[in-house]
Amino acid sequence: MYALNFETSMNICFVLPYFADRFGGPVTVVKNIGRRINENGHSVSYWATSGQSDSQEWLAVEDAHIFSRNWPHSWHRSTALARGLSERIASFDIMHISAMWLHPTYAASRIARGNRLPYILRPAGCLEPWRLRNTPLKWLKKKAYLKLLGKSIMGRAACVHAASAQEGGNFRGAGYRCPVTVIPNGVDTEEFTSGDGCKAEGYWPELKERPVVLFMSRLSPEKGLDILVPAWAEIVKSRLHKDALLVIAGPDDRGYQKRVEAMIDRCNLASDVCMTGMVRGSKKLALLRRADIFVLPSYSENFGIVVAEALACGAPVITTTETPWEQVRQVDAGRCIPPRRHELVQAMRELLDMSTSQRKAMGQRGRNLVEKDYSWDAIVDKFLAVCNCILDGKPIPFQP
Repeated sequence: MYALNFETSMNICFVLPYFADRFGGPVTVVKNIGRRINENGHSVSYWATSGQSDSQEWLAVEDAHIFSRNWPHSWHRSTALARGLSERIASFDIMHISAMWLHPTYAASRIARGNRLPYILRPAGCLEPWRLRNTPLKWLKKKAYLKLLGKSIMGRAACVHAASAQEGGNFRGAGYRCPVTVIPNGVDTEEFTSGDGCKAEGYWPELKERPVVLFMSRLSPEKGLDILVPAWAEIVKSRLHKDALLVIAGPDDRGYQKRVEAMIDRCNLASDVCMTGMVRGSKKLALLRRADIFVLPSYSENFGIVVAEALACGAPVITTTETPWEQVRQVDAGRCIPPRRHELVQAMRELLDMSTSQRKAMGQRGRNLVEKDYSWDAIVDKFLAVCNCILDGKPIPFQP
């Protein structure tokens, strides 16, 4: 349909419902892909909305267009964003849209279709089965939205961008037959090479001389904290691990932090758990470098960028079979287990019982994996290959 011969530079437009770093993975991915695409000689612009509580992080980003929201604010509706896109649409060669349920996705896809501009849709985990199964009331609304708008948005996309083969398979399992391509998230391996884990003890003195197991992600129901906290209560009952510390780092997601704190109180873990809130920059890097073990016991992940970051820092990883990180087990960089309390206790005990040298060897295997498969250069090569296939009218590979 879009039979163009495109050997010169491209002008790529990224549309998101938000642009603040506090929204995590989707924003991080777009900023990193965009920056490296720009370094490859292509033009990049960003289009998103902002709430009053967001910091003005976009001021340091070239060609970022951030617009205020209109009612209903929860839909991230912005007539100004739609108007701005319409005015600039003729200058774009391809559009990349993140998220599924919010107004910027609807507005951008409609404007792109009306101007025959090809677009790539990245649902960014919005259609993961666990989320749909465990939020029945919300799922009824989303089901209606999919029927009215969503299927058209997906069906008319040049392709749908999955972060893993698992997520791509979920699209197929849900009955979507549009082209799907798998472009993982990436990691700046050089960034995670530096950093001194001892600095974390300056920020949080309770870490000193204690084995540290780190959880770092949004505090949200799908992250498995409901099994992690009681599993940790079993761990510290043991004389061998009574000094171990669980660090829970990450922003509150819709009030779930209160439930986590209540679990910690019920299990009498006040001195065995350190909650840091969201960490960024040097604090985040110091925590990842200080961790003896990283754990993410999620019930659902379309990718889990923090797993790649932990591996890049040389931390052995424990995660679950509901994440796309079976490679952790395959290369013996950690454990990939069913998301159940008993298995989680066993895995944490096993890795805590290892010698420091054994854990370091495990961590090095994980870092080797990230350097090979998840560097940003490798990811951007895949992204640009897909863009060229779309613009040249060629078949889009599932795994470029």
